[in-house]
Amino acid sequence: MAAPRVTVLTTLYNKGPFVEEAVRSALAQTFTDFELLVVDDLGTDDGMDRVRRFDDPRIRIITNPVNLGRADAANRGFDEARGEYIAILEADDIMMPERLAEQVAFLDAHPEVGALGTYVRYFGRIDSVGQWPLTDSECRGRILMADPVLYPSAMFRKAHLDAKGVRCPAGWRVPGMDYLFLCDLARATRFANLPKELTRHRLGEQNMRHGRDPVVDRAVLYRVVFEKFGIPLSEEELELQLMLHDLHTAPPTSERVKRLNAWCDELIRRVRHLDPDTPVVLGREVQRRWDRLFFRLADRSTAAGFTHLRLSRDRRPDRWRYLLATALRGGGKSSR
Repeated sequence: MAAPRVTVLTTLYNKGPFVEEAVRSALAQTFTDFELLVVDDLGTDDGMDRVRRFDDPRIRIITNPVNLGRADAANRGFDEARGEYIAILEADDIMMPERLAEQVAFLDAHPEVGALGTYVRYFGRIDSVGQWPLTDSECRGRILMADPVLYPSAMFRKAHLDAKGVRCPAGWRVPGMDYLFLCDLARATRFANLPKELTRHRLGEQNMRHGRDPVVDRAVLYRVVFEKFGIPLSEEELELQLMLHDLHTAPPTSERVKRLNAWCDELIRRVRHLDPDTPVVLGREVQRRWDRLFFRLADRSTAAGFTHLRLSRDRRPDRWRYLLATALRGGGKSSR
């Protein structure tokens, strides 16, 4: 049997209530030359029974000998995939009918690109649209802050993964394996995103991040990411990086905001060795995160909010009014 052009890769662990909808969305694709490879990671619900009820020769199931975890289950799927391209389908997500066709057409036309994501429609816990940068330089430039493509929306060129041996971190059992995978992939290929909502990404209690401490998980993750790019972090710098993502290890104070502002400048200085475009793109992303942090700081500390405003480019009157109103109603404790 000839190998399919695309392997749609799904790893399944305890997402039984959603997996049938995910499978149906794959089987309804307008592009039909694919296999749906389901890696059974030995969940405790009836998810695999639901998959086995589908009578379609394009579905291929491999069962792990023991529960391997999301990262190693994905790696087994990458190894077993027979397609030229590998499209990720989370077991609780939905593919729009034209997703495979659109991504295959783009990758066929752009052989230099090895990782192609899409815009997404979040649903479940929230309803919103997620957008990602379109060009490789924009994707690459912000990689220290966020993923260059959304892994659940991505299609990968298998040859680029295999040529450099890019896989998810073996044995990784906390959230973030997809981010680390994409950081490694940055050394092997170029990124792009399609400005179309071709993936519906479900958020809820079934997600791996649900119920976990994001400060602890992100601290582990960011330390590894920065090490990958040759940027060691002190404990204080790691805490400031978390603060830039609105993850706090201590109450915000005026002094901590000053140190965060200095860290933003230092971070841009440290990435100059990566790529000529990185300081510019990362600078915009850092500025965006700094600006949106104001309201959260003002809600928790009037002094921290005031210091943020004093150090910011954005000093619009509405921000001063917000800070004053917060102080008057006692919402922000005046911390030094």
